[in-house]
Amino acid sequence: MTARNTKLFTLTLLCLGYFIDFYDLTIMGVSYSELIQQQFQIHSITQIQQTYLMISNFQTAGIFIGAVLFGILGDKIGRASAIKYSILLYSVATISAVFTHSLPVFITLRMLAYIGLATEFATSTVLIIELFPVKSAAWGTAFLYCFGVLGGICATLIGFISWQVMFLAGGVAGFILFLARSKISESTEFLDAQLEHQHQLGSLRLLLSSPKYLGVLLRYFLMNSPYYIMITMMFIFPNYIIQHYSLAHATKLLLLGFFSGNIISSLLSAVYKQYFSNDKPFMVFILLLFISLMLSYNLISESSLFIFSLGLGIIGGGYPILLSQQAAREFPVYIRSIASNALFGLGRASSIIFNLLIISWLVTPTTFVNKSHIISFIIFSVALLSIITHKVKIKNN
Repeated sequence: MTARNTKLFTLTLLCLGYFIDFYDLTIMGVSYSELIQQQFQIHSITQIQQTYLMISNFQTAGIFIGAVLFGILGDKIGRASAIKYSILLYSVATISAVFTHSLPVFITLRMLAYIGLATEFATSTVLIIELFPVKSAAWGTAFLYCFGVLGGICATLIGFISWQVMFLAGGVAGFILFLARSKISESTEFLDAQLEHQHQLGSLRLLLSSPKYLGVLLRYFLMNSPYYIMITMMFIFPNYIIQHYSLAHATKLLLLGFFSGNIISSLLSAVYKQYFSNDKPFMVFILLLFISLMLSYNLISESSLFIFSLGLGIIGGGYPILLSQQAAREFPVYIRSIASNALFGLGRASSIIFNLLIISWLVTPTTFVNKSHIISFIIFSVALLSIITHKVKIKNN
């Protein structure tokens, strides 16, 4: 196999991994009611939702732990090895979860599964930007994200078959991917860094103790916070839009529009990178779209729900893709994986805080609208200021 074909084969396996990642993120939301009733004999709607939120919080904690653990491993043993063994952990935990009727054991297995999934996007992005030149890497990362979205669509479409089938399919697919990933390329940048910076590989202390690196990490977290607040809040928006649609129908429209917008925006970001090296105009445009939609969701008509959801998807596609590529290039190779994964983990962990805020705001409808508008404007302002004032410094070693 030629070097070019090996790289394309690697990209394909990375894309399939993120397909499984997005697939699993979606199946729990689609099947949790049936799963909790059948496995744990919980039938009260309130208890089912409370159990689901508890499981979700442990899964989110797993994402943060996995991002740190496999982020460090990605710098110590290699990007290819880290994503190979992370998908194996996911597969074993996911298949095992089908056969337990113990809620604590199930929660532990779901947490382990998310530890395994946590590194897929960040480490794959790092490997792509190190294997391909800038313009090709932009397309590679766009395809990575698109495959993830397709995984979410796939899970949504088969969500009514059986949660056991969905879990087993994800676990078996992950195991097959683990076997196939033994053939993927390792980054030559990492291999060179492994020889020259052996004592600094994957140093979390170096990342957190250096004001320069820590400042860059926190700045990118602020830039990406609009994406995380949006995906946390968006499932509440239909409550303020629908009049005749059922909530289930509205949620399907929301997901369909959001996923479609993701694909459009991902491809647009790749096209943009072919002609422009400065990402700021694209990001500022997305932020303006973000604040427009976040301040107007309660004014949207029911018939416009799909178009509104498409707009949310455009925010959620190209914006985090460009940020992840740009952020990864700002860190030296020997801590690039842990930095990229820490950024992803911080973003996911912030969803717990946003969830707690939303729960308190839902007491009265007007409270949610007013508070969501205020925090959206604050986050927009902080992210916009961070983008405008940040000077990108690309690291080559």
